[in-house]
Amino acid sequence: MKHGYDMNRNRRGRQKSWKREKRRIWFVQGIMVLSLAAVVFRVYDVQQVYGRSLKKAADQVIDVTKPLLAPRGAILDAQGNEIAYDVPAYYVDIQLQHVRPYAAQAAAILAPILGTSESSLVALLSRDDSPSEWIQLPTPVEATVKEKLAAAFNAHAWAPDAKKIAWYNDITFTPTEERVYPYDEFAANAIGYVSKGTGQSGVELEYNKLLAGKNGVMSYQQDPTGVPLPGSLHITQAAKPGDNVQLTIDDTIQGYVEHEMDSLMAKYQPAHAAIIVSDPQTGAILAISSRPTFNPNQYWKASLDALSQNWAVSSAFEPGSTFKPFVLAAALQTNSIGLYQTFTSGQITIDNQTIHDWNYTGWGTLTFQQALEESSNVGFSKIALALGWPNMNKYLNLFGFTQPTGIDLPNEATSLLFPKSEQGQLELATAGFGQGIAVTPLQQIAAMDAIANGGKLMRPYIMQKITTPSGKVVEQTKPTVVRDGFLSQQVIDEVRQSMVLDVSDPKHGIDSGAAIPGYEVAGKTGTAQIVDPTTGQYYSNRFETSFIGFAPANNPKVVVYVTVYWPKTAPDEAWGSTVAIPPAKAILQECLNYYHIPPTGSISVAQDMQGAGQVQYVETPNIVGMTSAQAKQTLANDGLTGMFVGTSGTVTRQWPEAGIQVAKGSKLYGLFQNAAGTTVAMPNLTGLSLRDATNLLAALGLNIHPSGSGYVVSQSVAAGTTVHIGSGVDVTLKP
Repeated sequence: MKHGYDMNRNRRGRQKSWKREKRRIWFVQGIMVLSLAAVVFRVYDVQQVYGRSLKKAADQVIDVTKPLLAPRGAILDAQGNEIAYDVPAYYVDIQLQHVRPYAAQAAAILAPILGTSESSLVALLSRDDSPSEWIQLPTPVEATVKEKLAAAFNAHAWAPDAKKIAWYNDITFTPTEERVYPYDEFAANAIGYVSKGTGQSGVELEYNKLLAGKNGVMSYQQDPTGVPLPGSLHITQAAKPGDNVQLTIDDTIQGYVEHEMDSLMAKYQPAHAAIIVSDPQTGAILAISSRPTFNPNQYWKASLDALSQNWAVSSAFEPGSTFKPFVLAAALQTNSIGLYQTFTSGQITIDNQTIHDWNYTGWGTLTFQQALEESSNVGFSKIALALGWPNMNKYLNLFGFTQPTGIDLPNEATSLLFPKSEQGQLELATAGFGQGIAVTPLQQIAAMDAIANGGKLMRPYIMQKITTPSGKVVEQTKPTVVRDGFLSQQVIDEVRQSMVLDVSDPKHGIDSGAAIPGYEVAGKTGTAQIVDPTTGQYYSNRFETSFIGFAPANNPKVVVYVTVYWPKTAPDEAWGSTVAIPPAKAILQECLNYYHIPPTGSISVAQDMQGAGQVQYVETPNIVGMTSAQAKQTLANDGLTGMFVGTSGTVTRQWPEAGIQVAKGSKLYGLFQNAAGTTVAMPNLTGLSLRDATNLLAALGLNIHPSGSGYVVSQSVAAGTTVHIGSGVDVTLKP
């Protein structure tokens, strides 16, 4: 048929189409096989060519676990001001491999940022003895310094242009906390310092466990060069912040103390010095300072002596005459002596050794009260001999001199006393005026607190309270009475009054330079020779000078102790009255103003005392054999006055004796009676001051037993009564 379907042609078309599709499938399959082969080849290549090196790199990633330092608690003063606290900081580690070739150039850029010298930084960056090629800067840096260091390393500003790549991996920063002391040397020896998160001295050491808190734990990974891997830091245990420690130190009073300490150090350049101010009612330390000192912000620059020695706490030395009030109290309490009992001053020989008064000649006959005023070593030798070793040892213990005070500061020293095998009469006599024994400043101030507060030996303390970061009180110090009742109120009053006379009497009290207009100040100076450790003998020109006292005397608010060891610039003026009194007086006066304690005494009398530093001494003339008129004229010629018993004849006895050094304006006492007799007539004492009555009776060889204060209003033995020399009379005094 012309138009029939051609079956053969259609079959041929389908066959061609199938062949084309088949070729297309083969092509796709070929590509897939080739791709799979490429992947297999790449896997094989990675495993065989790079596998070992990648595995080695992975194996060298280091898992690091480190403590997460807890923020250290703050230290606060009595008013709550922070005087030591933590701020965020960073330890800095530097990779030396790339920096070492340019150590000098790098140091020139980095030194100003770090605030250190280029030479020390060059030495650090040039080191080649670090196995890891990393070194850590000695102290952490604050955040602003960290950013400047990071910028410097990112720019690598010290390298040649061809080497300026971002070598930020050459420096790493580890977060930590830096201790800051905003007032630098302020009470530094007591506060202490921190190194690598641990307290090393002072309060920082004593309360380290509480201040430090509890560290947490952090982990991260670092590469073989020590660089932490980004994103790997993980806090596995949070840190517990430390507690805060609030001290008893009053920042205002401490400021007074630091000012006076700086002044005396500049003027006298002593080997060391210490000042303590306490509250006698509680034992709280209101201020404490020691020299040499240091800046705890840069403790590594300080001398070992400054870092390790707090002279107010960790040293004991011969107290000298500041020890005399305690010996006097012990002797009065045991009835070993009477306060107005008399003795002959000048010198005393014990075991073939002669003890002289500080002026070598003495002052003739004195009462034991006057022995304190004149600071008579002979008088206190006799007091100690009357006291005896059993009582001396007993009261050394009762006053706290046989053991440390227990203050909450580290490394407290204790006393060095005569062992029983060496307790002879000579040792007893010298101990009476503070020589041959060694005690600490803290022991002395605690003992003086007891005299000031009415007889309670308090434990000194410096921690007021401990609080959590949220302010919760964890612990609070309560004043601790170590012992009480070992001194009667009468003895306390007698010792206080004797110390007041030592300061308030410009003619006889050698410590009258401490007088403050309008206030009663009780005080005593000390001047002790220093022992040469190589020979065991005393230096002839090296002294430890001191002052201890309190004010107001009738209701003490503060006790002040000043010790200046070996003033070098004025060896001829190295006396407690010239070196230690000025700073002590200034501190006492500032404290009285600070506490708003108004003056109560006579300003005019006090102003008269201000000239005490200019007191002139004269030698007492011999008026025996003179008439009353002749004696008065002779005394007037020397700037002295007289008081006489009897109405006619010539002077048969005088007191003080001739040849004694006394202050101009002093009064001599003359007797118109038979000096060789065993009896005398009791004089009329009515209207006399205690001093005049005491001295008049001393001239007659009689003793006085006073009660009250002011002027004599009555006496137990009527005037004109014949009494035996050596007998006594009770007198009542009223204002």
